[in-house]
Amino acid sequence: MEPILRAKNISKVFPGVKALTDVSIDFYPGEVHALVGENGAGKSTLIKILSGVYTPSEGTVEYEGKEVDFVNPRQAIDAGIAVIHQELSIAKDLTVAENVWLGREKCKSMGLLEKARMNKDTQEILDFMKVNLSATTEAGLLNAAQQQMIEIAKVISQNAKVVIMDEPTSSLSEHEIDALFEQVRILREKNVAIIYITHRMKELTEICQRVTVLRDGCKVDTMMVADVDEKQIVNSMVGREMGDYYNKHKHTQGEEMLRVENLTRKGVFEDISFTAYAGEILGFSGLVGAGRTEVMEAIFGATKIDSGKIFLRGEEVTLDTPAKAIANNLGLVTEDRRRTGLLLAKNIVENTSLPSLPAHASKLGFVNVPWEKKVTQEYMDKLRVKAPNMYTILNTLSGGNQQKVILGKWMAADSNILILDEPTRGIDVNARSEFYALMHDFVTAGGAIIMISSEMPEIIGVADRVLVMREGRISGELKEGEINEQALISLASITSDSVAS
Repeated sequence: MEPILRAKNISKVFPGVKALTDVSIDFYPGEVHALVGENGAGKSTLIKILSGVYTPSEGTVEYEGKEVDFVNPRQAIDAGIAVIHQELSIAKDLTVAENVWLGREKCKSMGLLEKARMNKDTQEILDFMKVNLSATTEAGLLNAAQQQMIEIAKVISQNAKVVIMDEPTSSLSEHEIDALFEQVRILREKNVAIIYITHRMKELTEICQRVTVLRDGCKVDTMMVADVDEKQIVNSMVGREMGDYYNKHKHTQGEEMLRVENLTRKGVFEDISFTAYAGEILGFSGLVGAGRTEVMEAIFGATKIDSGKIFLRGEEVTLDTPAKAIANNLGLVTEDRRRTGLLLAKNIVENTSLPSLPAHASKLGFVNVPWEKKVTQEYMDKLRVKAPNMYTILNTLSGGNQQKVILGKWMAADSNILILDEPTRGIDVNARSEFYALMHDFVTAGGAIIMISSEMPEIIGVADRVLVMREGRISGELKEGEINEQALISLASITSDSVAS
């Protein structure tokens, strides 16, 4: 069988950086081909070349046996190469059908939209996908998994022959991932070539046939997934032996740091009570939509509560704004670092000092620049942030280094309670290993961490104690020795009536 898409000796040079060096990969119809590598390995640059966003500095792209030179993504789409990005591009005010045909609307001779035909064609695609959605539903009413089904319906409507999926499961629950994988299998049966980018090693054996490892802009190897194990792939990614990158430590529970009693926000979460202690990592598990993020945003003062009490170090406090939470040494690493965690157009200094500015400004309100530079360099060194200097713009850093900057800004603000919402989403295994080590150092020094994670291996490998949420309530607590996949799934998805029976 001939490859449908071929990267031949691709190199890409940006000012001062060589992002890719002599990369050659073949992609075949009816195959899921994974691209893996650390943040900054060159995966994103390669798919942008294949999809017409960038042109290669050297090398060629062949599609259906012919050399192509896409000058923009529209040309690649028209040729049959589609990309489903990690950040979904859904117009939430439009219907499912209007999203599927956006930019390619079916029109009558007078230029009027053929809405009935668009709805009919979209519904046929959704039915073929075995997705229980209506073509006329407003997209903004759908959850992340359903919105991803819209993106897949879009590529089916385009008759795409190559589909590139960039971290497609990053915001999905285990159940929703199963639904996505079913769509991938449907695309394979249509003889579509799928290029699948992921940091989740477990997914390779479930859905992929071949895997190509990139490191520092170079191709390390292409392997049959069936012939290798996770450890071999991870070692190829980082260029050395990697042991258990969770490296779980036994922590000693210290004094009470945070206690919430009967926290309620009507229609979102109800009667939430728990305690977090110094010297421990308290995990929050559950399905996407269980209310975990909403509880933490309320504790941080980003949203209002209807009732309940919050205690910090034994004293009741009112945290009705983030500013009050910060003043009480509470930090929140949000789920979406690019949208709510960082100022991407600003540099490392500006991001690191931001929560601390009120405490370190002069009497006239001016920024204390010497302190700002000193503390930024301190945490860049301590957290091993890889950047040319402290004035590097955040948008140019890898995901792992962006996450370190977020952690650094809360440590610079003297936070002793950290809420980490999906802290390792979209970062590679080596960066994860470093991040887990930093979490261990933080709690060992007397801090408390509350970690939300939808990845069960991460919860099992990192947390000292786990609270599981289901439908806005805490459904159970798991202590050391009790934390396992079966227990987490049971508490997250089985109703109390089912357990009783």
